[in-house]
Amino acid sequence: MAIGTGKVGLLGAGIVPGGSETFNSSGTFSVPSGVSTVSSSGKGAAGSSGNAGNSGSDGHGGGGSPGGRIVIEGPFAPGTPLNYGGGGGYATGPGASGNPGNAGSTGPSSTVFCSSFPGGAAGNGGAGGNVGTNGNQGNGGGWVAVGGGSYNTTAGGTPGGGSGMVGFTIVGGGGGGGAGVSNNGAGGGADRSGQDGGNPGGGRGGDGALWPSANATNGSPGSVVRSAGGGGGGTVLSPNSQNTAGGGGGGRGSAGSGGSGGNPGSAANTTTYNCQAVTPAASYPVSVASGGQVVISWNPQ
Repeated sequence: MAIGTGKVGLLGAGIVPGGSETFNSSGTFSVPSGVSTVSSSGKGAAGSSGNAGNSGSDGHGGGGSPGGRIVIEGPFAPGTPLNYGGGGGYATGPGASGNPGNAGSTGPSSTVFCSSFPGGAAGNGGAGGNVGTNGNQGNGGGWVAVGGGSYNTTAGGTPGGGSGMVGFTIVGGGGGGGAGVSNNGAGGGADRSGQDGGNPGGGRGGDGALWPSANATNGSPGSVVRSAGGGGGGTVLSPNSQNTAGGGGGGRGSAGSGGSGGNPGSAANTTTYNCQAVTPAASYPVSVASGGQVVISWNPQ
């Protein structure tokens, strides 16, 4: 709607006084009788904000480690160790940073007399998020030479992987559970059974070997991104009752970081046109963008 403000100055008898009309929304400018030259100034709408960047993809969990093994060394061979279990793998994702957000739009222009008053500049899009950190692999069940005793030191990967189980007498230790996205894998203690993975998605540890004929089994892989694989079961050798621990479960991967927000658009700058010819008593459409403005003024004529 127009807002008119008259000027009181006259430059001689019979001359039309100067004045102005302000438009904060679209309307029609009616040229005063006797006015043939005007000036206009105005601006369009502000530019829109840029879009936020996308989050980075999640890091993958760590793999479970193999169970402990027994190595034959020297000329004596009291027997053949049973097989040890391999560690479970992990599910993978894109492994990429997020995409930056799209820029906003330039603000629409205001117009009058076929002249344009530009809108503000668009805001830039936000930066993409970083990819999450991968989980660590669990510690392996290690190895020991025949005649060298037992090996039962192990640990789960960080964060959240379960420790491999300790072997005893004619039993190899079970593998530790892989970390789930939310819960830690189970582990720690003396048990042949593979330990459960954490929820959701953590792989179960493999079972330890049982003399004389049950080989150790492999750990199960993590089933969803960020979850980890279970550790493999440890081996055993009799008649000297050597045994090893199961492998540790892998640690969980971390979530990707969120993208940053977009930047706001800029306000429009005022543009001015001087000495525009108009027809006295004619009507002209005025288009004003949302938040913009057009001011038409004239000197005494």
